[in-house]
Amino acid sequence: MKHLSDLPNNIKTDIGKVLLIGVTGGTGSNVVKGLLEQNVTDLRAITRKIDLQRPSLSKLSSMGIELVEADLDDESSLEKAFAGVSAVYCHATTGDYAKPDRREIERAKRVARAAKQAKISHFVYNSAGGVERNSGVSHIEQKHQVEQVLKQANLPTTMLRACLFMEEFWKKYTRPSILKGSFPFSIQPDRPLHLITTKDMGHVAAYVMKYPSKYINREIELAGDILTPKQMVEEFSRAQGRPVVYKEVPSWIFLLLLRKPLFDLIQWYRNEGYQADVEYLRNEEFPGLLTTFQEFLEETNWANEELTYNDL
Repeated sequence: MKHLSDLPNNIKTDIGKVLLIGVTGGTGSNVVKGLLEQNVTDLRAITRKIDLQRPSLSKLSSMGIELVEADLDDESSLEKAFAGVSAVYCHATTGDYAKPDRREIERAKRVARAAKQAKISHFVYNSAGGVERNSGVSHIEQKHQVEQVLKQANLPTTMLRACLFMEEFWKKYTRPSILKGSFPFSIQPDRPLHLITTKDMGHVAAYVMKYPSKYINREIELAGDILTPKQMVEEFSRAQGRPVVYKEVPSWIFLLLLRKPLFDLIQWYRNEGYQADVEYLRNEEFPGLLTTFQEFLEETNWANEELTYNDL
C-alpha cells in the first residue's frame, strides 16, 4: 500500500485537524484506519456520548482519535465539535437502516451550517455511486439530496461516491453461508459488480485532502475492483481452500419479506448498477491506494471462522 510520504513533493503536508462524522459504527471505524494508514492523524470524532465501555468508541480512543460529544439533532452542540477544524470527513449522518432515515437530510443541513460557520477548507462526503443517474433507489436518492445540501451551502466539497462495500459480505446474512460453500446473491452470475473497501474510503479521503486544489468540487464514483458473482466465488474458493458455488436468489423474495428498499436496490444492481472506471482509478487517479477483492479476503483473514464482522 502506497503511503502519502511516498507521493510527489508538491503534495500538501498539513491539512490540520479533521473532524470525522458518522465513524463510530463498523464501516466508519475502518475508514479511520485508512486515514491513519495514510498518515492523517490529527483526527476528532463526533459521538453523542463519550462512553469508553462502548467497544467502537474504545477502539477509536485506542487509535488516538480525539472524541467530542455532539448531537447532529442539536445544532448548538456542533460549535464545539467544529472548533479549530480545517477539514471534515462525513461518512454518514444516520445509521445503516433497512429504510432511509429522513433525519439524514436535516442533519446534513445542520452540519453544513456548522461547517460554513467554521470556515472549513475541505468537506469530503461519503456519497453513493449512481446518485446523479435517477436511480429510483431511496437510499441512493437520499444521498443525492445530501450532496445538494452541501453544494447549496457553497462548501468546498469532494463527493466520494462509493460502490458496494466489500465488508457487506462479512455480515451474518452472507458470510456463514459462503464459508459453508454456497454464495447466495440476487445478481446475475455474469453481471459485473463494482466493489470498494471502507478502509480505502479513508485512503482516498486522505489523498484528496492532501490535494485540495485538484479535488474540491469534484464527484468521483469509487471502486477498487470489479467482479462478477462467478468470479467472486472463485476468489472465495481460493481464500477458503475449498469450492464455493453461486446460487442466484430470486429478487422477489425480498418483497415477500417486506424489504422493498432492498428489492429496489437489487433491481438497480441487476439492470443499471455502478459505473466506476476501476482501471483508471487504480492506475491513474489513485495508484496504490485501492484494494482488490482478493487482497481484501487475504487482509481480513476471511477463512478464519472464529472472526466476525466486529473483528474487521
